[in-house]
Amino acid sequence: MILLLLVAFGLTSATVIIHAFGTLEAIAHLSRVWQRKKGNQGSVVSVIQILRVVSGLLLLHWVEAGIWAGFFLASGALPDIETATYFSLTSYTTLGYGDVVMPKSWRLLGPFEGAVGILMFGWSTGIMVAAITRIYGSRLRLLSE
Repeated sequence: MILLLLVAFGLTSATVIIHAFGTLEAIAHLSRVWQRKKGNQGSVVSVIQILRVVSGLLLLHWVEAGIWAGFFLASGALPDIETATYFSLTSYTTLGYGDVVMPKSWRLLGPFEGAVGILMFGWSTGIMVAAITRIYGSRLRLLSE
């Protein structure tokens, strides 16, 4: 049980580090674009910026779930990369079909990954809200006046 908790903590730490650096880069990129454009952007440019943020965040989630899948495969808990990736994504997104199950000695990692996934999606939601507020903020202020 202690080993399982240490593994869960290690995988959680890796996930948080990846997400922290990825979201920091997304925010820095938006800030650079915002400074170049001086806030004067058309609707198409704004939508493209939001699309880039959302795509970047989804890529982060894929990489993070991939870290867990890689561990499941390397530990021998799941037989192949497709099964490990499938299990990891269904756990990370809390979908949890239940058609692939871990061996009894590893099965607590699924709920751990689900909890981490919920937190990372919440974090991503905060980043998207901040990005959309930044991108559309001046237009929203004009509409409310």
